[in-house]
Amino acid sequence: MDRGVLSNAELRTTRGRTYYFFAVVALLSVSVVALFPFFFAFTSGLKGSTEIFTAGLNLLPEIPLWNNYTEAWVRFDMPRLLGNSFAVVGGSVLLQLLVSALAAYSLSHLKPVGGRFVMMGFLITLMVPGIAYIVPLYLTIRDLPIVHINLLDSYWGLWLPYAVNAFAIFVLKTFFDRIPTEIIDSARVDGASSLQIFFYIILPLSRSILIVICVLSFVNIWKDFLLPLLVLTDPAKQPITVRLIYLANNYGVNLQMAASVIGLLPPLLIAIFLQRYMKVGLTVGGVKG
Repeated sequence: MDRGVLSNAELRTTRGRTYYFFAVVALLSVSVVALFPFFFAFTSGLKGSTEIFTAGLNLLPEIPLWNNYTEAWVRFDMPRLLGNSFAVVGGSVLLQLLVSALAAYSLSHLKPVGGRFVMMGFLITLMVPGIAYIVPLYLTIRDLPIVHINLLDSYWGLWLPYAVNAFAIFVLKTFFDRIPTEIIDSARVDGASSLQIFFYIILPLSRSILIVICVLSFVNIWKDFLLPLLVLTDPAKQPITVRLIYLANNYGVNLQMAASVIGLLPPLLIAIFLQRYMKVGLTVGGVKG
C-alpha cells in the first residue's frame, strides 16, 4: 500500500526512507506546536494559584488539583454559559445552512438572471475583512432597515448576520454543480417542484458537504468574540467567549484556564466525532447518478 507521495518501491530506497523520516519528523513537530497551547491550558488548570507562575517551563503540576475543574464549573456557572453559546451557535448554524443551501441551489440549478454577477458579488465580500464592516453591521442591527427594529440584546441580532456566509454559498454551489442534471430533469418530468427537488433530491445527495459546512460554521461562530460582545450586553444572554472575560478577573489564573478548557470541549468533540464525515465531504469529487 502506497503511503502518501511515496510508493512502496520508493520506500525501499535509501533516499525514499530518508525523505519519509524527515517528513514524519516535520509533521510531528508541527503537531506538537499546534497541540501545545491546549496541553498547557489543560495542565495549568490542574495547578495551584501560585504554582502556575513558577519560573521555567513546568508543564506538569506537582500535585494535580482535579477539583479546579469542578470549582470552575460551579463558580463560573458553566451550564448557563454553555447553554447561551449553544443557543447562539445552534440558531446561527441552522439559519446559515438553510440560507446558504437555498442560495447555492438557486444559483446552480435555477439559473436566475444575473446569477453570475450575484456570485461574483459574494466572492468579492470574501476579500473584505470582517472588522472593516463591523460598524455598519452594528448600526444595522441597532436599527433594522424598513421595519426599524432594534435587535440588540436579542439572539436574532446574531442569528441574522451569521445566516449569510459567502464561503458556504460558494462551496455548496460548486458541489451542487456536480450533481447530474439528469436526476433533476427526471424529477421535473415526474412533476416535482423546485422546492421538492431541493428537499428530497439535492439535500440528501449533499449530506457530506453539509456536515462539513456545519462543523466549520459551528467552530467559527463558537469562537467569535467581537460581534457577540457588541450585540449582547445582557450578562444573562452572553455566550461563554464573552462572559468569561468579565468573570475571570475575580478568580485565579488556574481557574481561568480550567474554564477555558471546558469552553473548548464542545467544538473539539464535534470536530473529532464528525471528522470522518468531513473527510468524505472535502474529498468527494462528484456524485454518481
